[in-house]
Amino acid sequence: MMFATHPPIRLCATIVAISVLACIAWSPHQARAQNIVIYRCTDAGGAVTLQNNAPCPKSSRQEIRELGGVPSTPPPTAALPTAASTPPPPGSDFVLVRGPQTDAPTAPAATVRTPPPALYQCRSWDDRDYLGDIAEPPATCAPLQTVGIDGSSSLAAGSACEMRRDTCEAIAPERLCAAWKKRMDEAEFRWRFGGSGNDARKAEFERVRETYARSTCSAG
Repeated sequence: MMFATHPPIRLCATIVAISVLACIAWSPHQARAQNIVIYRCTDAGGAVTLQNNAPCPKSSRQEIRELGGVPSTPPPTAALPTAASTPPPPGSDFVLVRGPQTDAPTAPAATVRTPPPALYQCRSWDDRDYLGDIAEPPATCAPLQTVGIDGSSSLAAGSACEMRRDTCEAIAPERLCAAWKKRMDEAEFRWRFGGSGNDARKAEFERVRETYARSTCSAG
């Protein structure tokens, strides 16, 4: 490769030479890195010629410049084949914004307990003490002794009774729980050890026990 110029434009020749060197140095066709020798030839008329790896004629003044090897651009590597992508399953382009709705489990209803009902300490007409849940029990027909015309009971011609009432007094609120517990225990005792009429005594016990269980007395 040769470039000729005239003496008045030596500066331009130098610039062109540098450009050519740059193109040569970065040429993509270099097979491998190697040293580059540039020959600057000046003939008898002053014309300057730059030559790449070719010495000047014997009749010309010769100047050389050696450039270091420039690594060539590596050849492009073949791209490895990529595995065929698996198509996404149907519906995968949908975005879940809300899941299936289910009814929230309902918490068991809290047991509402109420204060125990009123209870009364009663005394019967024949001086027996008991606990009752009514303030005025029905009157009781107390039998009377009858006698005959001779004044003895053996010849009595009938029977008679006298209506008697029990007296009751309300139990104070702070003593109600203890009183209901006592009444439940007594009802259970009559049911288990009362002899005949057991079904009625059992029903009474269950009624008293249920009343006690629903009250605030059983909360603690």
